[in-house]
This record gives sequence, C-alpha cells and structure tokens, in this order.
Amino acid sequence: MARRLSSATLVHAALLLAAANGLQAARRGVARSATRADARAAVSMSALKPGGNVLAVGNGPVFLLAAKTAAAAGYPTTIVSARTELFNQLLWAEDEDRDANLRILGVTEDEDVSAFNEAVASADALIVAFDAEQTLTDTLLDVVLPAEGGASRVACLSKHLSGKGMGPFVTASKVAANKEVWCAPPERVEMYRSFEAKLKAKVAAKGGDVTIVRGGTLKGGGPGDPESVQAVAPTLAPRFYAEIVADLVNWQLLFDCETRGVELTPGDSATGCVEFKSSTRLQCERNRTAAGPGLQAVFTATASDARPGDSGRVQVAQALVRSLALDGAAGKEFGVTTKAARDHPSDGEWEAEFAKVL
Repeated sequence: MARRLSSATLVHAALLLAAANGLQAARRGVARSATRADARAAVSMSALKPGGNVLAVGNGPVFLLAAKTAAAAGYPTTIVSARTELFNQLLWAEDEDRDANLRILGVTEDEDVSAFNEAVASADALIVAFDAEQTLTDTLLDVVLPAEGGASRVACLSKHLSGKGMGPFVTASKVAANKEVWCAPPERVEMYRSFEAKLKAKVAAKGGDVTIVRGGTLKGGGPGDPESVQAVAPTLAPRFYAEIVADLVNWQLLFDCETRGVELTPGDSATGCVEFKSSTRLQCERNRTAAGPGLQAVFTATASDARPGDSGRVQVAQALVRSLALDGAAGKEFGVTTKAARDHPSDGEWEAEFAKVL
C-alpha cells in the first residue's frame, strides 16, 4: 500500500526537501519466483522513456538544477516548495520562458496534497539531489518511493567516499575558506553509505535500479557570462549569484565561465587497477577514482578553475538526468569532476564520458 501524505506531512516533507531551505547548502534473501525474477530483469534494463514522469527531491541549487534539467530534457517534472516565489526567481531569468514541464507544488492547499500524491504514484523516475550533507529520512524515503507503484528508476547524488586526497588540510579549508568543501568526515561517509544501501535495497525490492552519481565540493550553477550562455545546458538564473555568494570576488560566477567541462570517473566501489607508464616506472592507479584536493585544499576551496575534489553543479545535474535515459547506467555508480572549458559539453562529449565509466 502506497504511503500517502496528509497536508501537515506535506509541509514537513517540503521543509526537509529544501522547499523552505532552498539555499541551505550553498550557504547543507528469500528466493523470488522465476516470474518475479524475469520481470525484475526486464525492468532493470529499461531506461527512462522519453516523456517519462520525474519526481525530484532534495535541497539547494543542485536540486533546482536537476529539476530544471529534467524538465528541459522533456520529462514532466514535479518538485515541492514552501517558497515558490524564490524558487521561480532562482530558476528563471527575467527574459526566460518558464518550462511547462516543471511543476512546482505548494504546501498549503488540499489540491497540492492531492497533486503530490498523484506525482509520487505516477513517477517513472526519482531524482534525489542534496546540496547539504544530508540524505532523505526513512519516513520521507517511504513517502517518495512507495513499495508499490511509483518510480522504479532512481538517480541519486552522493559523495566521493573513498577518502582519496582527503585529510586535515581539506578539513581546515572547510572551516577557514568554504564551508561547502567536501572533506569526507567518517560520520558523513557512513551516513551516505548507509543511505545508499537502504535506497538500493528498497528499489531492488520493487524490481528497479539505482544510479549513484558521486560529487565532491559543489561549485557554480548559474549562467556565468550572460553573453556566452548556451542553450545546451540549463542553468539557474543570475539571481543565484546574489543569493549564494558573500565574497568580494564572485568566484562562483567565474567558475561558471571558466569550468564548463566535465570528466567522469569510476565509482568508489570499483575494484582492480589500471596500469599506466609514467616516466621510467610502471604505476598502478586505483580505478582513476576521483580524489580530493589534499595539500592543495587551501588554494582550491574557492578556486574558479578546474581543481581536484570539485564538481560543477550544472554538470552534476546533467549527469543525474542523462543517466536516467541510459540502460548501461542502471545499477552503476560514477563520479563527476571538473574540466576547464568555455563551452558546455555536447551530446557527443557526454556519450564519450559515459563510455569511460559504464
């Protein structure tokens, strides 16, 4: 039986799903029958079809970007907000047409409750994307991912959890320079691992698949230089910079101008080595998994160019949405890192990156 929301619970859900804290982070075996197994195999290899319904939950700029990106890709997308006016100002520039595919539900009217329950039941895919270092509570996970009906394909934003390139210098940079730096504290790593396991088990029980998209320190998300904005990648409105940046130099805007490229890396759970030659000796690099900034952390915390440990919000949103349409991404994980570029990646460049990790 699908768990339905009351009006009061919907308000609570909206608050925790960043409706009231849209910028929080920018500023947080029983054997089955053969028939069941065959059905699960059929579902697990199916990508989200064109025009499929998407429900997006989370908080912060990356959550809004993921929803906007899904809508731009042709998927009718639903989010919940207790601050609809602010969300609209962050999503759409003054001269930008609003995408009819993106529906923002309020939290006060009975019609909103009914529409949300309908959105959960009719969702083909679920996107989970938090800017803050948090995950869905068990209660909200049960709400947005009922045991029967609802989404069977999930794309979830998590973090790089291998611990590579982390340490005291990265932790210090989070305190001194940028509170959004990802420094992989043990308690947060355990939180993400626990949630990923819970999410995978829940989705597998209904015959679906999860794709884990890993990021590091999230940066950017706006249009950058308005004169060079491209239609190939949705961004947040210029209002984003006024809300997120308190520094004298708007390094987030500079990041969006200089670092539009992307490199995908194997997921943390990959095993084995990739051998390569460096000067005169043979080295082994563990799966090319993404690493943190290490000793460079103090310089990378607010850097606008491509640096280790960083992930662009625009590219993360693209990776989440694009993975839903790929059969090969079902049940997989990969990381998103930065690359210097003045142009957003083309479809062909994204295909080449996915080919490296799927």
